[in-house]
Amino acid sequence: MQNMNDIIKESMIANAIKCNYDESFETILNKLKKPELKAIVDAHGLKGCSSLAKGGLIERIKSTLADSARLEYILCGLNDVMMSDFVMLANETYVSVDDVMSGCVHILYSLGYVLPVMNGKEVVYVMPEVVKEAYQSIDQAALEEAKVRVDLVYLYMKALVNLYGVCEFNQLISVFNQYEAPELTAEEALNVLFCKLTFKGDVQSFGPLLVSDVLLIDSEMDAVALYDMQQDKPYYMPTKEEVMQFGTDQGEWTPQLEQVCKFISENICDDVNVAREIAHEMGVAFTYKYQAKLAFMALESRGIEIESYNVGQALMILLMDAFNYARTWESKGFRQVDQEATSLNDAQSNQVVVPMINPMKSTKVGRNEPCPCESGKKYKKCCGR
Repeated sequence: MQNMNDIIKESMIANAIKCNYDESFETILNKLKKPELKAIVDAHGLKGCSSLAKGGLIERIKSTLADSARLEYILCGLNDVMMSDFVMLANETYVSVDDVMSGCVHILYSLGYVLPVMNGKEVVYVMPEVVKEAYQSIDQAALEEAKVRVDLVYLYMKALVNLYGVCEFNQLISVFNQYEAPELTAEEALNVLFCKLTFKGDVQSFGPLLVSDVLLIDSEMDAVALYDMQQDKPYYMPTKEEVMQFGTDQGEWTPQLEQVCKFISENICDDVNVAREIAHEMGVAFTYKYQAKLAFMALESRGIEIESYNVGQALMILLMDAFNYARTWESKGFRQVDQEATSLNDAQSNQVVVPMINPMKSTKVGRNEPCPCESGKKYKKCCGR
């Protein structure tokens, strides 16, 4: 299977401008058709360009790319690998398509900062001189300071959508200002979000909310449904350590999830790393839904079989316990056991009830036997598909 960088490289080669790398920037732009020039203008969100002729579009693009403040804002959205590629492009006359390590070149191309052109029969990337000059005029110390700040704010954004699923800007500001300085404002938060959205999609903007990208994969209604479900519930206030964990996709490895990992490695799969991968997948899934079936699917996708019904049942018990101690989106980051503790007098407990399990002889789960996940279906029609 091709990785994304290979796909981007093929796309850039296919869209190479039939012009040699040492031609002037204006000559290269003149090789583009008006719709292609208009696409660069639109990518920058420039207004008042709809009636411009080709020459007017070229002049507008040149003046925009020469704007060092705009370039600095764009660069704040790059991660370390992307920034390394940008610096390489800025320092070289041209760069081979094979030397660029990140997918940012495709976005830089859409903005006009990088152009795929020819060096004989080879496709290479060039950065226009006007862009190189704008980059050289930027105070590098100030740029680095701005990037650190943007990355920190974005880490909090990512942490909170991983913890809550959907998050209001006021909650982001409240959590950030609890641990960091100077204080974050709504205006700065919006600027950071739109800056990062150019290159990253982990955190999305959905009306007045920050939203996890997984909620928008199938339908925007998933985000709406979760937000409605969360109404009138308080937010869990994470510690700074938890912000770092959720902001770097580590999540929370509770003792209960560690038990799941230990059980899988000792009873189902000898590979400790694979066992940890499966347990981590379950921990991530628990944030938005209790889906024990995913554990069986994760095993099957790796060609791993559960050798007995009792092992499957024991795994189910551990998964239920791990879910009860997981921080869930529905509860705005609180655990199921936290919710139960605050409502001891309620008739209904939020904790998942573990069914009584009758001991039975240890045998491999047959295709026609009941599925260990307690769905009531045969194994072959449920987790054994």
